[in-house]
Amino acid sequence: MAQGGGAGWLTTFNDLMTLLMVFFVLLFTMGSLDIQQLKQFQVSLMKGLGVLKKGEGSPIGVIESFSTKGMKKESIRGQMMMAGPESIADYINDLESLKGIDVRFREKDLIISLDGSALFKSGMAKIDPEVFPVLKKLFKIINVAPCPVRVEGHTDNVPIFTEKFESNWELSTGRAVNVVKHFIEEGNVAPQRLSAVGYGESKPLVPNDTPEHRARNRRVEIVLEKSEEG
Repeated sequence: MAQGGGAGWLTTFNDLMTLLMVFFVLLFTMGSLDIQQLKQFQVSLMKGLGVLKKGEGSPIGVIESFSTKGMKKESIRGQMMMAGPESIADYINDLESLKGIDVRFREKDLIISLDGSALFKSGMAKIDPEVFPVLKKLFKIINVAPCPVRVEGHTDNVPIFTEKFESNWELSTGRAVNVVKHFIEEGNVAPQRLSAVGYGESKPLVPNDTPEHRARNRRVEIVLEKSEEG
C-alpha cells in the first residue's frame, strides 16, 4: 500500500514539473525569438528539474513552433511591433498605398523597394526633393524597428558613361550612398545601423526586355535586416 501511494505521488509531481517547464519556456519566448537560445534554455531547465537523464536529448517540438518558417506575411509583420498604440504594420500599409513603392518580406527581412525614376533623374544620383515626403515616411519604420538597414542601389542593363559615373556600378552605389546620407541627416538614423551597396544591373527583378521591365529594375531597396539581429 505504501509503495503504491508513493508511486502515484511521484507521477503527479513529474506532471507538475513538466507543466512548469512548458510555462517558463513560453514566458521566455515572449521576450526572444532566438531558437538556438530557446533550445539551450529548455535543455538546461529540463536537466535541472530532473526530467532529462544524462545523454538524453531535448524534445524540441515546442521550440520549433516559434520559428518563422512558413509564417504568413501578417504574422511576420506582427513581430515588428513598436511600443505604443501603433505598429510598424500601420506604417507599411501607408507606404503600400503610394505609387512606385513595393513592400515584401524575405524570411524575417522587410524589403521596401522604391522606384528609381521617382527618386532620381536619369543618370543622376542626387535625390529629387519631391520624394522627400515619401522618405520621411520611411524614417518612422526605420526608427521603430531597431535593426541593421541596408540600402541597395539597382539599375537596368543600359550602359552608362558620364563624367561622374563610368558604369552602372558607380551609379547604383552613388544612389545608395545618397539615400543613406539622407537617412542620417534628415531622419536622425544612427550611422552604425546603415550600410550602402550598389548592385548595378546584376540583380534584376525581371528581364530587361521591355522599357517597362527596365523601369522596374531601376530601383533602390531598403532592407531591414531582422534576420541579422543578435
